[in-house]
Amino acid sequence: MSDLLELRKTFFKDGNFGDVEVKRLQEFLYDEEGMTREKGDFLFELKDVISPEKQSVSFKRLFVKAICELLLEDEDSPGEIDDAEAKWLRGRMQKKGFLDKTDRKLLSSLRQKAINFPPMLNYKTKGVRIFEGSLYATRFLTILSVIGSLLAAVALFIKGSLLVGDGVVKFFAELRAHTWEHGFTHSEELIVIFVSSVDMYLFAMVLIIFGVGIYELFISRMDPVERQVDSRPSWLQISSIDDLKAALGKVILMILIVSFFRHTLTISYNSPLSLLYLSIGIILIAAALYLAHSHKGEKTKSDKTKK
Repeated sequence: MSDLLELRKTFFKDGNFGDVEVKRLQEFLYDEEGMTREKGDFLFELKDVISPEKQSVSFKRLFVKAICELLLEDEDSPGEIDDAEAKWLRGRMQKKGFLDKTDRKLLSSLRQKAINFPPMLNYKTKGVRIFEGSLYATRFLTILSVIGSLLAAVALFIKGSLLVGDGVVKFFAELRAHTWEHGFTHSEELIVIFVSSVDMYLFAMVLIIFGVGIYELFISRMDPVERQVDSRPSWLQISSIDDLKAALGKVILMILIVSFFRHTLTISYNSPLSLLYLSIGIILIAAALYLAHSHKGEKTKSDKTKK
């Protein structure tokens, strides 16, 4: 320990690291104790503090050789770089924020000599890290689709509410003019208005689900402290694009069913063929609902099996 402190004072005070200093350092590193983690830290400290122009070629060779022996000739994992060694080496190289030429030579030597090479040591250059960070930041462009879908949902909710208001006004207007002899003459018109409002609400729900799903998939998970994961509604439990498509598909199916019902109220059935078309449409809707329900049941069974 005293030798290490003395060497640190001498080397850092002088600022030059030639062959004489390298020889003295080599004697210190390969004493009876051999290479230790403390000596490895000292080598990295020398390399990072002393200017590269003042480091001799023999020092750089000694640095690479000594660190390789420290990592590959230990008793715990001979010939291999274990997790603890990889974390230590990555931390030492990452301390200054970039790789110098000596670090690259060290990694190249380790690739050749070691049985394994942990992925943690695949250190990327600063340019690559900046590019990847910029590329990852492009996910925030999806916020435009989130905001757009939510604004469209608000517009549809307002439009649907206006339709409901229009239907209610017409209902009370007809109620005032109601006579028992003629009854309500515009009941089908009111049904069409209210069904149209439901259609608007359903499509607004699709837009909300789309906006929330895109936000959670690309930007951030919404997990308030007061809300447990299990208590979240099923339509909000979106972990992949497939989950988002499934949630949207169910609501879109309901929109199609409501739209079909709205059109059936405005069509005149003046021939048997029209009634046949209506029956076929009802059968297809029933089949679609059955298939959607059976797919949900299969998914529930698979989830239980995984658990």
